[in-house]
Amino acid sequence: MGSRSGRWAAVFCGAFAAAAGCGFAAGQRCAPVIPTALAGSGALVIGAALAARPEPGLVAAVLVAVALGTIRAVAALPAPGVARVDGHLGIRPVTVVGTVRQTDRGGYDVVVDVTRVSDSEQETTVSGGVLATGANLPPVAPGDRVEVDASGLRAPGMRIGAESQAVLEREGVQAIATAAQMSVLAPGPLSLPRAIAWVQQRLVDGVRQVTPEPAGALILGIAFGIRQSLAADVRAPLQDAGLIHIVVVSGLKVVMVIGMVAAVARLREWSRRRTLLAALPVVGAYVLLSGSGPAALRSALMAGAAMSAGVAGRRTDPLPMLALVAACMLGVDPALAQDVGFQLSFLGTAGILLLAAPIAARVPGPRIVVEPFAVTIAAQIATVPVMAQSFGVVALGGPIANAIVLPLLPAMIVVGGGGALLSALAPALGWLPLHMAALGASVSVVVARAIAAIPGAAVHVGSWPASWTVAEIAGLLAAGAAALAVMRRSRGGTHARRLRSPTVQSGGATLAAAAVTGVAAAVLALLIAGRPDGRMHVTLLDTGSAPAVLVHAGDGGTALIDGGADPSLLVQALGRVLPPAAHRIDVVVLTGGERAAAAGLTGLPGHYDVGTVIDPGSLTPGGNAVLNDLQQAGADIVEPGGRTWSWGGARWRCLDFEAQATGRSMCAITVADATGRVLVLGDAGTADQGELSAVYGLALRADLVITQPGGALSPLLLNTAQPREVAVPLAKGARVATAVPGLASSRTGLDGDLTFDGGPNGLTPSA
Repeated sequence: MGSRSGRWAAVFCGAFAAAAGCGFAAGQRCAPVIPTALAGSGALVIGAALAARPEPGLVAAVLVAVALGTIRAVAALPAPGVARVDGHLGIRPVTVVGTVRQTDRGGYDVVVDVTRVSDSEQETTVSGGVLATGANLPPVAPGDRVEVDASGLRAPGMRIGAESQAVLEREGVQAIATAAQMSVLAPGPLSLPRAIAWVQQRLVDGVRQVTPEPAGALILGIAFGIRQSLAADVRAPLQDAGLIHIVVVSGLKVVMVIGMVAAVARLREWSRRRTLLAALPVVGAYVLLSGSGPAALRSALMAGAAMSAGVAGRRTDPLPMLALVAACMLGVDPALAQDVGFQLSFLGTAGILLLAAPIAARVPGPRIVVEPFAVTIAAQIATVPVMAQSFGVVALGGPIANAIVLPLLPAMIVVGGGGALLSALAPALGWLPLHMAALGASVSVVVARAIAAIPGAAVHVGSWPASWTVAEIAGLLAAGAAALAVMRRSRGGTHARRLRSPTVQSGGATLAAAAVTGVAAAVLALLIAGRPDGRMHVTLLDTGSAPAVLVHAGDGGTALIDGGADPSLLVQALGRVLPPAAHRIDVVVLTGGERAAAAGLTGLPGHYDVGTVIDPGSLTPGGNAVLNDLQQAGADIVEPGGRTWSWGGARWRCLDFEAQATGRSMCAITVADATGRVLVLGDAGTADQGELSAVYGLALRADLVITQPGGALSPLLLNTAQPREVAVPLAKGARVATAVPGLASSRTGLDGDLTFDGGPNGLTPSA
């Protein structure tokens, strides 16, 4: 592929892929016009830089690609009117009907693509995946039509086991059905997924008969990408050391398989055509057996295209090829843009293609160590926002760990994969190779634990804002475009200029231009993407039985209603849900100053600056002590001068009442703006709720009610407030005081931090 045609292909395919992916992702929330325009503008700038001059034809090609990508994204958006299964989360008996997608993820899990959900009151057509877990699930296979009875549907973030919320959401799992009972309505027809599942199960059974855990799970993950449950003391070090990719399918493994076939071909002196004919079925079988993930498909398509071009005597430019594969995959399925595996694969590959060679050229040492180190550094630079946002960790020690482990990976794939295949035939045949592979897996875990134990080797982040991801990607793209433009201009300079130390001069100019342009683009993107969205967001923090409610106002301000009883739990919860750079709470509101609901606020000084504390009056001695601590730390204490005030674009109201249990004056808090309304009951018991209903009536109306600890609710208050959602502060292991039949409800002790987003239909659970 010539340089000009490659440039045109890269820009056209990149623009189409960006428009299709961004358009689909934005179309789930808003019109795709804004992100599509941004993607098209970015592709236009890159195209102009790559061309060294703005060719009119290239500009027109970009605009056509953006238009086609937008059309494809809109066509792929879900049909309106079909509800999602995660709209039925809550602790109430439900029955779901759907088709089995995936089975035996560690022995007790089945993923079901749901079409219908019903409870005691209604039956609804829905879409989305449910992970059914239970000790007595029947043997099922992909394609089987099943019915699942469960005590309730929980959010994916509260999965008990190895899979994180990001992993489950990547697979389209919107809810978890725990302690489920499953019955088969109809067996599925013969299909490729059923055949693949049968082969995978044979491999799993063969390995389990020969090697103990966690070695067996590691071998299956390393050799085939067949994911099995890993104990926390194994998974956590692998993740913190940046080695978790070795137990999942990846483009790197596909490349290694191709390399092994090529090595055999060289030994047997095969022609390029014969090598291609041998590699295609091997790679195809490996990709299918590993689950056909986006990373494996991307690598297989790129490698297949490169080998086909080689047979025809042509060379391929990897960057245009990467853009072409991205355009093809997103053209077939724009929803892949939201897939974490897709994002990591393409960003990581782009980083490796652009940065790995320059890094390796500047690092001394043996190539067998330097190259994995450089590859890991390059991939990590490009993927750090996705890794942080999806998995909550940045593995700074990853390059060192990968430099040690990656040279062992080909041998582990060959020996472990061969042993698994032999043990599927007869366990005795696979005993020796599987134990040899287990030794390599043990070495990987030892390295991971040693690297993860180094202070600062892994940075854990609670929340990585999407605006940070946009800013970094914009900065990297702009820096790359600037570097390419400078290099092209420097190549066109005079012979005399090239004689004056061209490497130093051009290298310094390229680095400076890339740095300045990248930083400027990142700052601009952060300012644009980080603007408040104008909606209210409410999070009930998981701080035990006492409530702590974080309110993000539509104008970007942050308020905290009460703080729970434990300072350390409050600080940990805020770290989970606030961006890493957020160290300020603008407003703190107390519902009454009970120490059990306010003592956690003493943990804020030293971690978070507090701007203003709203004192409703009649605080207990414990509440006054908390107030004094915050005042000494610099907070302003304000009495609103009435029971209603405005802040953050919302109307706040203290609905005061006299608690019948203590005789003290307390408040229930309402917060309302154009996008939603929440009622925080504080410590109002059922008798107090009756008094609130009688006194305030329609003022209690709310989309979301946050109950007193334990969840007891007065029927009178429910009839008055008429909420769609109920959130309950609950300690882990505690029993729920009162169920809410027919009403969506969630508990912090079961479901973790509970976030609700404002919108045209009021406050609804965060997706």
